[in-house]
This record gives sequence, C-alpha cells and structure tokens, in this order.
Amino acid sequence: MQNIDLDIEGMTCTACARRIEKNLNKVEGVKAYVDFASEKAHISIAGNATREALIAVVEDTGYSVAAGKPQTQAMVWRLQLGAIISAPVAVISMVPAIMPMQWPLISAILTAPVAAWVAWPFHSAAFKNLKQRATTMDTLVSLGVIVAYLYSLAVLAQGGMDTYFEVAAVVPTVVLFGRWLEVRTRRSATDAVRALLAAVPETAMVRRDGKQFELPTSQVKAGDTLVIAAGQKVPVDGLVAEVSGEWAQLDNSLITGESVPELLGVGASVAAGALNVGGLLVITASATSSNSRIAQIADLVREATSQKAKISNLADSISSVFVPVVIGISLATLGVWAFGLHNPESGLRAAIAVLVIACPCALGIAVPVSLAVATAMGAKRGVVIRHPDTLSLLGKLRFVVLDKTGTLTTGKLAVTKAIALDGFDKDRAIALAAAVERGSVHPIATAIAAQDQTLAAANIRETAGLGVVGIVDGQEIEVGRRAPQTFENAAELSAAIEQVGPRSLAIVSIANRAVLVFGLEDDLRPTAVSGISQLRQLGIEPILLSGDIEPRVADVAALAGIGRHYSSVTPERKLEVIANLRVEGRGLVAMVGDGLNDVAALATADVGIAMGSGTHATQSAAAITILDDDPEAIAYSIRLGRRTFRNIRQNLGWAFGYNMVLIPVAAMGLLNPMLSGTAMAFSSVSVVLNALRLRRQ
Repeated sequence: MQNIDLDIEGMTCTACARRIEKNLNKVEGVKAYVDFASEKAHISIAGNATREALIAVVEDTGYSVAAGKPQTQAMVWRLQLGAIISAPVAVISMVPAIMPMQWPLISAILTAPVAAWVAWPFHSAAFKNLKQRATTMDTLVSLGVIVAYLYSLAVLAQGGMDTYFEVAAVVPTVVLFGRWLEVRTRRSATDAVRALLAAVPETAMVRRDGKQFELPTSQVKAGDTLVIAAGQKVPVDGLVAEVSGEWAQLDNSLITGESVPELLGVGASVAAGALNVGGLLVITASATSSNSRIAQIADLVREATSQKAKISNLADSISSVFVPVVIGISLATLGVWAFGLHNPESGLRAAIAVLVIACPCALGIAVPVSLAVATAMGAKRGVVIRHPDTLSLLGKLRFVVLDKTGTLTTGKLAVTKAIALDGFDKDRAIALAAAVERGSVHPIATAIAAQDQTLAAANIRETAGLGVVGIVDGQEIEVGRRAPQTFENAAELSAAIEQVGPRSLAIVSIANRAVLVFGLEDDLRPTAVSGISQLRQLGIEPILLSGDIEPRVADVAALAGIGRHYSSVTPERKLEVIANLRVEGRGLVAMVGDGLNDVAALATADVGIAMGSGTHATQSAAAITILDDDPEAIAYSIRLGRRTFRNIRQNLGWAFGYNMVLIPVAAMGLLNPMLSGTAMAFSSVSVVLNALRLRRQ
C-alpha cells in the first residue's frame, strides 16, 4: 500500500471535493479522501495506478494539482476591486436623487470588471459543474451575474433605465467576501504537522567508521551512532549508548508534556525532539526520521484533521437541491408568461427577477459573518474559534479531557515545601542553596534560585543527573537528588522525603549531611477550580489525563475537583482513552492541552481546545485556542460555540426563507430591479444584524 497526497487547486466548495474524490475512487486499487479544508487529496494505492495517472484524473475533473499555493492573495485582490466598485454602484443605484447623468452607462462600464474578473472563480466553478452535470451555489452566482449584466446591457441599448448592474457588482463581491472569511478559518489544517516536524533538528552529528561528521537528519540510518551535545535536540529515536555522567538528563516535554527532565541510563530509549539538558550524550539510532515517534504522531494528526466534517456541507447540501429548483422556477415563469399569458417580454423580466432575487448574497455571508462576530467576542475574552466545523459538536459534548501540566497547572516549577534537617537554620539553608543553583539553568535550579538573592557562590560545577556543587562562605554546598541512603543522616532525610510527598525533590547537603529538602511542583492555575465547576454546570464531565506519575496526577485531580484521572499516559495512550470514552456512548469528547504531546489527541478528539501558551502545533491542531490560559475560558468557549452555531442556523434559515418568500413574488412580475436590489440588501443586512445579536447574549 502506497500513500500519497496531492495539493488540489480550484475547489470552491465541498461539492468540488466530493466530485474529485468520486472520480479518484473509480481508479482500480485507489482509495481516496479529498479534504476541502486542507485542499489535499489523501490517496492510498494498492494497485498499479501512478501519480501521473491520478493527476490526470484530477485535471479531467476540471481541477489542477500544484504545490499548495495559497488562494488567499488572489482572492484578496479580487475582493478589493469588487468592494471599491460595488459599494458606490449599489448606493447610487438605490438612491435616484444622487444619480448622475447617464448613470446606467457609467454603472455598466464600472461593473464590467466585477462581473468578469471578480466573479471569475464562480464562472469557472459553474463551468466545471456543468461538465460534471452538477449544480452548486457557484452555478447560481455565475448565472445570476451573467444574466443580470447581459439583460441590463440589452435594456441600456434600448434606452431603458430598469437595469440590474448593481446586482452584477454586489453579488460576486459579497459572496467572495464570505469565501475569504471561510478560507481564513480553515487554512491552518496542515500547520500542526509542519510545526510538529519542525521540532526535530534538520541535521545530526553522526559517527561512522571512526569519523564524526554532520548529516541531514533524513539521511540517518537505523544503527548509526549519533552525538548530541548539551542544549541540542535528539534528531531520531534511539537508545542511550554513552553519557558523560552516571545519567543522561533529557527534557522530554515534547512527548510527555512534563517540565521535569528525565534521568536516563545506558540502554534507555530516547525520542526525536527531546532536549539534552545534561552533558554529552551518545545514542544508537533505532529508527529513521520518517519512522520516528514524532513522525508517527504527525501522521495521526494528518489523519485526524483530514477527516473533520465541514459545516459548509449544510449549505452545499441545500444548494444541490435549491439551485436546480430556482433554475426550474425561472424557466417555468418564462413559459407561463410567454405561452399562458402571451406576454413573453414581461415573462423574461420576471424570469430574470427570479434568478436575481435568488442570488445568494445573504447565504454567502450567513456562516462567515456569525463566525466573524463570534471571533471578535471570543478574542475579547481570550478565546479564538479557529475551526468552524466543530461548532455543531459543542452542544453534544459529554466529556472534556484535560492535560495537567500547562493546562490546569502553570507548567512552571515552584518551591512549595522546604524542610530543614540536622538542626540547621532553614532560611540559611535556602540562601545557600539559592546561591549555588543560580549557576544552573535546570528548571528545578531556576525555581530554587528565585527563593533568595543574598549570597553568592564560587567554583560552581554541575554534574548531569546528580546536581550542582558550589562554594559559599568557605563551605561546599551540594544541591541535587542523590539517593537518601548515601547521606550520613539517611533516616532523618527519608522521613522528611515522606513529608514532602508527591513532589519533585532537591536535597541540600553540607559535608555529606542533608540540611534541607525542597519539594517542588507546578501550581494550579488560579481559576482552575472554578473552571472545572463551570464545566459540570454545563453537564460535562471533566477528566484529567497526564503523562506525570500517579501521586502528582491524583493530587491535582483532588485539588481541582476532578473525579476521574489517568496518569503516566503516552500520546498514543491518550488516543485510546479518547476512543474508550466515545465507546461509552454518552456523547462527544473534547481535549484540552498545551504541548506537542497533546497534538494527536487534540486533532483526534471531536473538539480540540489549546492553551495559548502552548506550541504552534498544538494551536494548529485545535479548533479553539484560549489565549490567556484561563481554565474558566474553556466553559466560556463551549457556551460561545453553542450560541454561534445556533446563530448560524438562524442565518441560513433566514437566507433560504427570504428566497422562498420572494421568488414567488418575482415570478408574478411584482419585483422591479429597484425592489429586487433593496430586498437583497435587506436580506444581507438582516443576516448581519442577527449575527450581531451574539454580542448581547
């Protein structure tokens, strides 16, 4: 089985994606999924089909394959020209008192580039649809613009004044504005994968045949010996072969999400993307870069983001029926007037009025304008709705799964307990430890160094995995994590460690006698407890899911008021937990996280919510981002999302309802161009006003 991705150009709606997908799946041995959001075709090939043959299928369908060029820039140029022309044309056409002489001719000249170039994406899509014997909203936009402009030219040539030039200008501009807003909300579907893979260094230091040299990470082979200096990231998965001290010290938060570096001995497994915070590290590669654990997580993200349902399916599904019906009504109107009432001229005007009144200005902005208002409101509260497709799911949430470190907690270690031993003065011991720890950048050292600034240390030296030693006031002070039995007052120390409980430890000693034990942990965010309470009020069960050890996870769960928790969970295991919650069958699952280790779970969950302080990959994979890291904003984002989706449904109902009411009026010949334009403007304004109601809710 071979898997390839093709970048598709020219899609304007999910109907385009379904059409390409259908034709690709006709090829023997090919299974394809075309993702409109990321503009990619994800293809699995089990037969003899070639990439070139598949590209030919896409092109025969009426689309093209390219290197993923963004649509946004070309769309902005068309939108800017359309706005500059359509705004004055629409205003002047609806206010006779300010019309200049020869206004119909002037508006015909001004509108020409809008009807041709600005509306070209709709004309192109309509032609492709026609080749496939299909109709979408693009068909109606294109037909309405062409008919309105050509009919108006004919009226102008006969010296008439009842023209539809403003319709030909406004319709493509307004609908294109809706498309632009939509594109902006869905462009980041593939950003998560790029950011994940960017966490792996591009080059690796390799030892082969007694020589040491730098190679691109992609050229590293399984079995190669790699050298990683302090401060560098691990390029591929591997096993520890050599360390400069007794232990290797790795910040593996990329995978586990935990801020405390891990101590690993010879033979231990290391993952690509881990940061070496100790001395020199030598590993034996166990996988290539394409088969590394982080690459596998990236594959999970690709798979999850490509399968998201699109809210625009609702409009597309309705359009597949609505457009043929409108065209049919228009033709029937012409037939009734021409053959039944023997008035073909009035019939032509009525038929054109039907097409004009059905042009989807309100429909084109129904979804984007609600999203724009919701985005502005959310931003004031520190919440960004990034993927509108999940809005329909927020009302069905039953579980919210939360990461611990960086989500419910601050993600930064702080001293929470200090116990003096051996009769030593506690404040003096803290000052001595802080002086020594200022010579290290280790997260534990940074937290301890912040406790006191009164003393200074000399001859500071750090041993990876053991701690820091320095001279303060003529005494050698050691701060580290040696085994309790190695100290002279081992019994007293062991008792103190039990009092510290499930926290990270640091032992301060002088002349091999422990004088102080630090307990460190990352604190709960100030609003964590109230945020969890608000979730319960919404009828949602909060669940804690963390890569940290059981005692710490249980402690945080108890403090936050969370009943169910899971500890020592890997990124892959997080996916299993989410899947098991779905099996319970009581509703959908949201995932809240901040680290790269959460990315696959965020993308796989029904709704992903990322903390703003998290990585770019985390935010890219999530549907909602909480900018200020406030746990209370989780419940707020769910409430906002529910209201926004309800508002969108109201807008769509109004847009189609407006057509259902006015199309019969137009068919009876009771709508002239002025009234048609006014009604269209009123419909769009009504949709905007309804969206603005979100601000008052």
